[in-house]
Amino acid sequence: MYEIYSLVDHGQLIFIAVGLLLSWTSATARWFLISYAVVIVLNLASYPISSQWNTHYYLFQASINVVFMLPIVYRRNLAIYIYEKTSIDFYKQIYDNQKLSAQERMIALIFVMAIFVNLITWTEVLAYKHSLISNAYFKLYFRDNIILCVQLVLCACLLTYALKAQSRDITTEKAN
Repeated sequence: MYEIYSLVDHGQLIFIAVGLLLSWTSATARWFLISYAVVIVLNLASYPISSQWNTHYYLFQASINVVFMLPIVYRRNLAIYIYEKTSIDFYKQIYDNQKLSAQERMIALIFVMAIFVNLITWTEVLAYKHSLISNAYFKLYFRDNIILCVQLVLCACLLTYALKAQSRDITTEKAN
C-alpha cells in the first residue's frame, strides 16, 4: 500500500508537467503551475527528514499544506513584486490577468481539509504518546486514505485548471 501513496505523491509532478504542456500559451496558468511545482519539489525534498519525526510529522504536514496554499494566495503579489524589480513584461501580464478561478478555490478548500486532517492526526498521536488514549484509530485507519483522496482530487483540479486556462484568458481579455 505504501507504493500507492508514494506514486501519488510523485504523480503530482506528472500532472503539473501535463498541465504545463496543455496550457503553455496561458501565462497565468504557466505561472501558477510552475509556482506549484516549486512547492511540490520542496515537499518531496523535505520528506526524508520529516518522515523521521514520529510525533510532529503531522504538524509539519499541516504546515506544508499551508505552504501549498501560498501559490493561490500570493502569486499575484509576487508577480508584481518581481515585475517592479526586473521590469519583465511577463510578470506584469500575470498581475493584470490573474483572477481566482473555481479550480483554485477548490484546491484551497482541499488543502484546508488536509490541514484539518493532519491536525486531528497530530492531536491523536500526542494523546496516544502521553497515554491518554489506547489506540490512534484515526491515524491508523483513516488519515492515509483521506490524504490519498485529497491528492487525487488535487491532481484532477490541476488538470482541469490547465484545460480551462485558455478559455479563462479569453474571458479575462474580453472583460478588460
